[in-house]
Amino acid sequence: MQLLLVRHGETVGNVERRLQGVEDPLTERGKRQAHELAVHLASRGDVRSLYTSPLPRAFETARTIGDAVALAPVPRAALAEVNVGNAAGHKFSEWAERYPEEARHFREGGVDYAWPGGESGLEVAARTAAEIDGIISVHRLERGAVVVVSHGGALAWIIAHLLHEPRDRWPRDHMQLENCSLTEITIDPHYSQAITFVCRNEVGHLTPDPMSEVVKEQTRETRSKV
Repeated sequence: MQLLLVRHGETVGNVERRLQGVEDPLTERGKRQAHELAVHLASRGDVRSLYTSPLPRAFETARTIGDAVALAPVPRAALAEVNVGNAAGHKFSEWAERYPEEARHFREGGVDYAWPGGESGLEVAARTAAEIDGIISVHRLERGAVVVVSHGGALAWIIAHLLHEPRDRWPRDHMQLENCSLTEITIDPHYSQAITFVCRNEVGHLTPDPMSEVVKEQTRETRSKV
């Protein structure tokens, strides 16, 4: 079984470096990225299943892929991004300045910290691990590729889980996935915990954008605070 982890296309929130909520539409560049990725995946000829976060930015990306590979994306709530609750829509620095006490709890609480109106890192880790384990269990004996479209934070926790890393800290090392990047993992059909990374954060299928390096650097600055 080939497991293909995909981050959704670029959104307005990504460009503006905002903590994202439910409604955060793809930019025109994000739509182009989704199309280019869809063409790339269709050219493989081996995509057999397609799962997605139900959040619009991921679902739209998955639907574009589905149109190219003749599959309807299956939404799974557990693949959604970290729920930051009442902080959604704020830039992290603005949120920390406006709610200094809450920001202190965030820094001190680590993965145990639950965003007001949202969830904690440990909760995200648990739900994404259970979901990816379930998907692998269903498909591990099948030939072909399973595509999972999700988000930077959720995918970071999934990768950490597949690598059997501890849940005592945020998986920052895996939170640098680019929009519409592809991470491919081979799952041993006889032992689901035996995995091989074929590629991580692959973006060779995307048209280079001269502004992308600026956006990437800005995005890294935001993610480093999570």
